[in-house]
Amino acid sequence: ETAKMVEVLFIFGLILYFIGAIGLLIDEFKTGCLWGLCGLLFQITHYVFAIIHFQECKRSLFCIVSGALLMIGSVILSCLAV
Repeated sequence: ETAKMVEVLFIFGLILYFIGAIGLLIDEFKTGCLWGLCGLLFQITHYVFAIIHFQECKRSLFCIVSGALLMIGSVILSCLAV
């Protein structure tokens, strides 16, 4: 039963993370085509964009952080359940 809950939490976190990442990429393209292309090619661009344009992308960042925390929490929970 715990294993199923851990799987569901991890998958939900992963989906939430990807929704946030796609949202961040959309925010980058809204700001400028160069931001979007750099975001597609270089991961560091996401961090730079998020720092410079925090107000525009805070919802996407919230999804990314929430998804990452759910995934990390599910891994910790699975280690404790063993």
